[in-house]
Amino acid sequence: MERKEFKELIQPYLRTDLIVMVLISLVVLYLKLWLGIACLVCVVALSIYHNAIEVKQTERKVGEMRTRAIEENEEITRNFIESCPVYMCVSDRAGNISWSNEGFRSEIKDGESIADIISDEEREKLFEHDCYEMIADAGDEKYRVSASSKGESGHSRRMLYFENVTSSEIIKAFLKDSRPCIAYVNVDNYDELLAASPVEKQSKIAADIEQIINAWASEHEAVLVKTKANQYGIIFEQKYLEQLRLQKGSILDKIHGVETEADFPTTLSVGVGTGASSYMELQEFGADALDLALGRGGDQIVIKSASGELEYIGGGLANLERRNKGKSRIMAHALCKQIEGADKVLIMGHERSDLDAFGSACGVAALAAALKKKAYIVLNAPNEGIDIAYEAALQTGRFDFIGDETALALAEKDTLLVVVDTHIGPITECPALLKKCRKIIVIDHHRKSANAIENTIFTYMEPFASSACELVCELLQYAGSNFSFGKFEMDVLLAGISLDTKSFTQNTGVRTYEASAWLRRNGADVKNVQSFFKMRLDFFQKKVNMIASAELIGNGFAVAYTREKDPSMQVLTAQAADELLSMRGISAVFVAGALDGSTATISARSSGQTNVQLIMEKLGGGGHVNVAAAQLEESPEGAIKQVVQILREEKMI
Repeated sequence: MERKEFKELIQPYLRTDLIVMVLISLVVLYLKLWLGIACLVCVVALSIYHNAIEVKQTERKVGEMRTRAIEENEEITRNFIESCPVYMCVSDRAGNISWSNEGFRSEIKDGESIADIISDEEREKLFEHDCYEMIADAGDEKYRVSASSKGESGHSRRMLYFENVTSSEIIKAFLKDSRPCIAYVNVDNYDELLAASPVEKQSKIAADIEQIINAWASEHEAVLVKTKANQYGIIFEQKYLEQLRLQKGSILDKIHGVETEADFPTTLSVGVGTGASSYMELQEFGADALDLALGRGGDQIVIKSASGELEYIGGGLANLERRNKGKSRIMAHALCKQIEGADKVLIMGHERSDLDAFGSACGVAALAAALKKKAYIVLNAPNEGIDIAYEAALQTGRFDFIGDETALALAEKDTLLVVVDTHIGPITECPALLKKCRKIIVIDHHRKSANAIENTIFTYMEPFASSACELVCELLQYAGSNFSFGKFEMDVLLAGISLDTKSFTQNTGVRTYEASAWLRRNGADVKNVQSFFKMRLDFFQKKVNMIASAELIGNGFAVAYTREKDPSMQVLTAQAADELLSMRGISAVFVAGALDGSTATISARSSGQTNVQLIMEKLGGGGHVNVAAAQLEESPEGAIKQVVQILREEKMI
């Protein structure tokens, strides 16, 4: 092959010389015969000599030169590979090294395997993905590892490249750790604590609280600024954020230990902003996180990052009533002003409405009627939990119930939308209505969730209230003394309070009993209220079967589920959970059932030792410390398995 290529290279030049010499010989032959013959003989002799001897010698010399060049290139390549700053090795999937350069052997590992440097999972990624890179630790050094784009024998072996990135990783870690975080600290019940204590002890209580917060800030080498008597701003480096997570809210426990004369503990709410690109954005993250912590009842730390991800720490105490009637009066006045300025009022609760959502909606509709405004309650289909109250409402002739399609058709520029008993858009009766209405008011008693309805005129959220019906009762009281409401409205509002307090045994405060007393004075009948809770015999049988399926899983936790389907499964699981919680030896219970073919509902209840809200939030739900729920695309059995997995991860069982 080399000889042929060589001939192809020089043959054109030889052929030209030969033609020229032959032509000259012919001219000489024409002029003088014997001299021309002599010239032709010389040409033939030269051609034979060249082909027989000269070409071979030239080929040999060229071959020797080529061999020397290849050997020199191989030597240069070999020296470069052995001494280059990029360390290399050839490894198989198991991590066995078949070859490595000198740098790899001296700087990284002089052995037969890299299994202790690169895990099995990471090695598999290096073999499967051409562009995959990872950081590996070898002693005190860090290396960026990548693989050659092509493997051998069906990707059985690959050349791995190790680049020392220790310095850059140290710089990256330093820059990351030194990024600022902003925390806003609020002493939740500061005024109540001082009001419940003698004057001579108030200064000591304030000093104890400030000392704990100062010590906490010093522990994190933070800058602390006191903005109000009960509010602080803190700036600290991000490297202390992980320490904050690991401590799991130790500052909350310390603040609980402040000795006061009050019958409730001292609590803090902390909002932390991190990962922002500017101080202004960081400030917004911290403020949003604090707002969320307060909306969830306080006594917790909320961390908000640039990705929008939220972390919750603490929140273990049950809601303590920290409300003032002044706020209720302001909200009642604002609600009346908005209703008076609207052309019509639409009211909706959460999907698969219960008596709290239904009762509070009827209460707001009654207020709109008293203000001479047309109100519509958005309700697609009454379920087992509200069907009796729904029929009673129709018999009064004072309420207009519409479906979501009609509601969307009625919604206009000046239409007011009032959302009750929920603040989460996707689980309302008609989520599309939130996009069409520009004027939205939210009245809710649940702890605030990350996906709360935005762009509201105002949001009246009190996680310390027993129910949305309790909040609506106060709004009706403060709306105006000249207003009168029907007996049915009083009955259904009392039914909503009774439902969410489990007949006044849970989540009750002084304000709960005051609202109930006002309802009784205005004609609420306990017998009518009890009639709203009557159920079908087959519904009761399903509940009994569900309770019978309950299983204890340790540490006072119980789970139950049913494969039966029922359009009122949400009510069924809630009632079954309430019944199970009353059993001896059960401190928390989770009950699941099928809403339809692909969706399961879970009702969670706790006697106070476990925050079931945090567990349900991991499944996309929410609620209160002792009462929470969630819906997920899963079978009831699969939903319970997810709950058990969360309990195990949190080391609760």
